[in-house]
Amino acid sequence: MKNISLFLALKYFRSRGKGFMSFHSGMAILGISIGITVLILVTSVMNGFQRELKERVLETIPHASILGDIKLTEFSVLEKTLYENKKVQGAAPYIETQGLLSSGAYLKGVYFYGVIPEYEKKVSIVHDHILTGSFNSLDEEGYNLVIGDILAYQLGLNIGDYVNVLVPDTGLGIAGIFPRTKKFKVTGIFSIGAPEVDQSFAYMSIRNASKLLRTNEFINGIRIKYEDLFTSNYQVREDASRLREINKKTVTTTTWQQNYGTLYQAVENERFLVAFMLFMLVILSAYNLMSMLVMTVNEKKAQIAILMTMGATSNVVRNTFLSFGSLVGLLGIFIGSITGLILSINFGSIIGFIENLFNVQFLQVYFINYFPIDIRFEWVTTICLVSFVCCLLFTIYPSKLASKVDPVEVLKYE
Repeated sequence: MKNISLFLALKYFRSRGKGFMSFHSGMAILGISIGITVLILVTSVMNGFQRELKERVLETIPHASILGDIKLTEFSVLEKTLYENKKVQGAAPYIETQGLLSSGAYLKGVYFYGVIPEYEKKVSIVHDHILTGSFNSLDEEGYNLVIGDILAYQLGLNIGDYVNVLVPDTGLGIAGIFPRTKKFKVTGIFSIGAPEVDQSFAYMSIRNASKLLRTNEFINGIRIKYEDLFTSNYQVREDASRLREINKKTVTTTTWQQNYGTLYQAVENERFLVAFMLFMLVILSAYNLMSMLVMTVNEKKAQIAILMTMGATSNVVRNTFLSFGSLVGLLGIFIGSITGLILSINFGSIIGFIENLFNVQFLQVYFINYFPIDIRFEWVTTICLVSFVCCLLFTIYPSKLASKVDPVEVLKYE
């Protein structure tokens, strides 16, 4: 046996009652396994929240908007100016307002968007999530409306049903401001999977929105989608500056950060706290391993002394405990990673079972109503590697303690 330290560590690790199967070793393995399991599960859930927020909510709303006195007939010219920026992936004219949808005895406040489907598809993913009907129906003749599935359920609507749209009239009469109303036909129902969107957004053609709001040829602005939504803040400022310089337009800008930046930052802060918890849990598990090894050294001083009298050097003893601690850490990491992956894969089903069993809803006020899971194997690998390094670091002290055992001092009372 060339590596006597590894041989002794494996022999001790496999032994029953005094090695790997001992109470202290078992607790160390259990602690590491629980820490790894929780970390993989929690980070997978938090990565899922970030992914859903980015791919659903933030891909439905515009990355940025340019607002101003813009006519629809001017859009094609302004579009060419915007596309001079290679980071722009899409631009679409729009009209936006708030109003009410009325169906029978039901009334619901919503955001209305007047759009051109051909252009809207370049800046939003709503058309990819149509359940029934068609997003292109907005181009057809008549007053057509595309709404979210939750909104349709709340108002008891389906394809072909009619609903009253009420918006505030900008004209001030003798009796004050009265709402303007128009009957629309539901021609499409979408489901993004984000309740905030599915119950609050309704789309109509831009010409119908213009008629309803009496904007004549004017639109509210241009919605823009960039290659990277996180650079939209300064990208839109540069684009607006070009429109002012080239097209002589007086415009202002808004970005997704103004409405959803706080929510995204909250998710990012939670991810930071999860990373901090990762570090603390790993430290706690590794400290538990160190405590186990120190107790083992104190219990086995006589055996260590006998081993040293038989010719084992301090390096052999030190490396034996380093190897043993590494084996315990590796087993804990292996069990924890397998358990964490299994729980993560089935977490949605587990939560669904608990919700049905106790008739509760855990995410009633969040931007999605389910627990998303995004298992990123680079994160799992990092968790396992960091945990193993911490186990090694916390094994150094008990290993040095074992290597400094004085055989004469220990055995003189035996």
